[in-house]
Amino acid sequence: MKKSIKYAGIAAATLLAVAPVAAPVVSSTTAQAATTRSVATDQSKQDAAVKEFGAQFADKAASKFATASTNVTLGSQSIADFAEHNADLITTTSTSTGKDMDKLIGSDATVEVSAKYGSTTISNAADLYKILADDTYPAVDFTITLNYNNLNNQAVSKTFTMSATRDTAQDALTSINAKFTTPVTVPLNSTTTSTQLQATTGTTLTDQNGDGIAASSIEPSKSYYNSYSDAMDAAAGIDSPTPAYKAGAGKTFDKAGTYYQGITFTAGQGSNLGDFLQEYVANPSKYTVYVNGKVASKGYDFTTDATTAAGTKVTFVRTVVVSPSEANWTVTANKGVVTTKSDNAYYTLKNDDNETITNRALAKNTAWVTDQKRVDQDGNTQYRVATGEWINADDVTFSDKATTDEGEYTDVQALNGKVTLDGPSSFIYMLYNDNGETVSNRALAGDSAWYTDKKATNAAGVTVYHVATGEWVQAGSGVNYVAY
Repeated sequence: MKKSIKYAGIAAATLLAVAPVAAPVVSSTTAQAATTRSVATDQSKQDAAVKEFGAQFADKAASKFATASTNVTLGSQSIADFAEHNADLITTTSTSTGKDMDKLIGSDATVEVSAKYGSTTISNAADLYKILADDTYPAVDFTITLNYNNLNNQAVSKTFTMSATRDTAQDALTSINAKFTTPVTVPLNSTTTSTQLQATTGTTLTDQNGDGIAASSIEPSKSYYNSYSDAMDAAAGIDSPTPAYKAGAGKTFDKAGTYYQGITFTAGQGSNLGDFLQEYVANPSKYTVYVNGKVASKGYDFTTDATTAAGTKVTFVRTVVVSPSEANWTVTANKGVVTTKSDNAYYTLKNDDNETITNRALAKNTAWVTDQKRVDQDGNTQYRVATGEWINADDVTFSDKATTDEGEYTDVQALNGKVTLDGPSSFIYMLYNDNGETVSNRALAGDSAWYTDKKATNAAGVTVYHVATGEWVQAGSGVNYVAY
């Protein structure tokens, strides 16, 4: 390489001595190449064209790629072919056309295009467009390398990058996850209209980001079937299976066994959920439905119906177990503190009849004073946390401490602002009294805001905000203070 450069310099000097010209003079080798290609006669013009070539590339949303065509060509190609066959990569911000850059950079220039998602190389354009159309894939990164000769006949490579990224602002659903308790266990001779079986506490739909999806209604079926397939057929309108039990006033489960009950989510007209269900039916390969985190199959794990005036419906089936004995609780004094676990956002409560309480729950990682526990004949244990309100022992850890040890408050400071609580509204945020003890009969719902006039620090070093007379809420995840 050094010998070539030296030779070129000698040749140029010789030519200059014999016949000076206005334009820059290059070696005899370069002069011959100039007869076979158009190229800038000023290095600064070629450099500007190369810069302009690179300015064509900028990150864009994956959805901007035209899925109906494949306007990206991977691999090595001439600069002219690149300009013609890579419209989806090019952002038209240049003042020159592709042909202009071809003339300035050189018609023998080549462009190498490669694409990756993560560490995986994409081998062909067809695979590339499948990936760009699938929202479950990460961003695709492109590398565009321009190879050309400068006016001194030196080989030059310039590399440019861009990414096709997911449009995070897009509201479209690509998956839904139905979460509900299954099986649900009820005692023998419990009512078929039990709150535990007809309430929807703990039954949710979430999207691909884990955010809640609104449904216009969630309705457990009032019919209980002997088999899973009967319950699914009933939901799908296939035949008319006879239910083992039908909910009604005064009716009870008088036979122990396993039964099956549908849970139907109805999507309002024009809602995200409604659009998803219709798109799923039309093209199921592009969308995914999960049941409690596992991929579900239409016709077996769930069923959907056609759009009606009431909206589009999707139905899942859960198991109901009727135990062979009636609940018979033994209650004993048991002073201490129970702390809810962290596996779920909140934990449901039971009333004295062991029915689920629908309008109250305990948030995760919160401590509650308990004074009694009860155990039934099957060994199920519950702790009492308020009058007529019990929580399952499996949902908490028990300590024989007499208090929550939050202590009195220090460093009290005046404020003028509000505390906003992250949603959804089903989240529960615990309240504490002036002594730092949990308030057992009140809590704050998520997705709400509360005026606060002061803050303080409890014995554990945690900031608390005063939101009502004698009531404070702890700072932490989901609790945000904004000054007026």
